[in-house]
Amino acid sequence: MIRVNALERQNAPLLPEFFRVLNESVSTSSFILRDEVKKLEERVRYLLGEDSHVIGVNSGTDALMLSIFAAGIRAGDEVLVPSRTYIASVSAIVHARAKPVFIDVGEDLNLDVDCVVPLITSETKAIMPVHLSGHPCEMQKIMQIARDFNLVVIEDAAPAIGSKFRGQSVGSFGDFAAISLHPLKVLGVLGDGGLLVVNNHELANYLSVYRDHGHPQPKAFENFNSFGVNSRLDNIQAGFANIKIPLLDNWINQRRKNALRYLEVLVKTRVGRQFDKQLESLRPGSDFYDSYSSFVISVENRGDFIDSMASDPFPVEVLTSFPRPLHNHPNLLKFYNISLPQKLPRTEYFSERTVQIPVHADLTDREVEIICEKLSKYFRRKN
Repeated sequence: MIRVNALERQNAPLLPEFFRVLNESVSTSSFILRDEVKKLEERVRYLLGEDSHVIGVNSGTDALMLSIFAAGIRAGDEVLVPSRTYIASVSAIVHARAKPVFIDVGEDLNLDVDCVVPLITSETKAIMPVHLSGHPCEMQKIMQIARDFNLVVIEDAAPAIGSKFRGQSVGSFGDFAAISLHPLKVLGVLGDGGLLVVNNHELANYLSVYRDHGHPQPKAFENFNSFGVNSRLDNIQAGFANIKIPLLDNWINQRRKNALRYLEVLVKTRVGRQFDKQLESLRPGSDFYDSYSSFVISVENRGDFIDSMASDPFPVEVLTSFPRPLHNHPNLLKFYNISLPQKLPRTEYFSERTVQIPVHADLTDREVEIICEKLSKYFRRKN
């Protein structure tokens, strides 16, 4: 089966380099906040832009939670967030006892900027754009709204390292940003890991200490300057990321080439109109530079599409994409006493229809052609 993820294809050729990092870390007892972490922080800072401060943390989720904390968001404050997102986006809000205010999505499956202003109240303190599937949000409009209403911007760029909007890297627009290094991300390590991006020098210095129980570096016995947390990126995992980051551009370029092949097929079918803008975004000069952490399609009959793609002789794995919107999740009402919105029509529409197909950089040319053939056959059969 052609699978959505084939991590062994990416990681197996890098094993000698992984073992080198492991050996160096073990032989020098370099495990926590050592040279590999510092090197990765600087490399990602260079990728995002010199104004960004990058802090290695335990996960993308921790990066979101630390952002919420550092932004001063507390109980009763409201944070605007799309309902179509991974649960970590909302978990970071509710753990601060703040209230998520859910925004509907547009046709690109990211938050609909036109829906934002009517939801702002005197309690609104922040907005959390999520660059879902590696597709950038319209950050220029979002930043203008944030300036107009004095809102903190926390970018959930967990799946979007390498993506850009109008030539600027996502994660470098807002006051804070979270990047995930989960193994399934475009830049993934061999376990958990994340990066917190901060655009304020003083806050960045504070958070780099806060992530380590409030211990400033170099450490001295009991020299805590705050009651911090334990959210440190392992030196070994940072070393693995440092091996991969020089390959990131090539991986993203290959994902984009695979996506382009699919789109060139799909626009010629009866469902082609839904892909016109996506195809345009791959053209030179587009405002949007997608990293394609996943390739998402909206289909009328999800089960039928999954079965068709999985058929012999060349089965292709298809996964559902965010089938349960968070705005109607019963736990929000049960555990956090948060009233749920009545309707987010586009979010609910896409939750019943969206799927993702393989787009990773290690697909062979033949596998890409098989996927193209199956897409063409399915949508022409349904004509």
